[in-house]
Amino acid sequence: MASKKNFSRNFHLMNLHNKLYIRTLINLIMQIYLGIMDIIEKYYLDPIRYGTGYNVVNTLTYAVILIIVAALLLKLIIKLKIKIDKKFIFALLPFMIFGGTTRALVDGEILPHTPLLITPGIYFTIAILTLCCIAIGLFLRRKYDFNRILLFSGSILAGVNIILVVINIETIKPLLITSGLVLIIMMPIYLFTLKFETFLNGNLYLIAAHVFDASTTFTGIYFYNYWEQHVLPSFLIGVTGAWIMFPIKIFIVILALYIAKDIEDENVKNFLKLIIFILGIGPGTRNLSRIIMGV
Repeated sequence: MASKKNFSRNFHLMNLHNKLYIRTLINLIMQIYLGIMDIIEKYYLDPIRYGTGYNVVNTLTYAVILIIVAALLLKLIIKLKIKIDKKFIFALLPFMIFGGTTRALVDGEILPHTPLLITPGIYFTIAILTLCCIAIGLFLRRKYDFNRILLFSGSILAGVNIILVVINIETIKPLLITSGLVLIIMMPIYLFTLKFETFLNGNLYLIAAHVFDASTTFTGIYFYNYWEQHVLPSFLIGVTGAWIMFPIKIFIVILALYIAKDIEDENVKNFLKLIIFILGIGPGTRNLSRIIMGV
């Protein structure tokens, strides 16, 4: 009888210990879950909801996503035997304009504020649309020029957005200011490349893309009281002023081109140039579209 009672008591204690262990484990899981949700709310969702701009956490996250997506796209392009050259890069220009104007139209509530049209979802949306158009181009390239198909299909997408932007224009002055700044800054660089043969020759469009982006940032901040959303540029602008974007952008692009000149694989080298081009045209288009619409 004593052993039976001891067994019952031990079994009961074991059940209590198991229940306590399970309860502790559940509480721990809930705490971890709530902690993760707090991080997501604070660093990812709240900046989108309240338009507070980027922070260090989401900036690094989006940068990692961009690098991973870029690496996967490069592998896919190489596998599909697509030649990445200047024609291909310019054929994708309408998609960059489409992406930039889409973000501006969402900011202005002209297009719906959905996860697929805001950061980082917009990157996947643009990538999928571009890949669909590339697939169509590959299917038709025996009869038609592949790059022309891309240019045409992208122009349709960009054209719709441009019409929406034009309909909602409040002022054209930012366009004139930005254009003037790009011409003034690019002219001496262009004259330099005429006189000296360097790795910059043939790559001026990449510098121009980032001068365009810097010009829209300068115009928005200096003339129209906009503010920089990205972490590092916001800090530098706060310390020195919006003009700092011009030398920084030009220096970074020149440094990237200097590094890229020694890459032997032309597809890899030109893919890097494509990324540089996108990072200039996309944000610049968004900035300019927002400013002229008064968003």
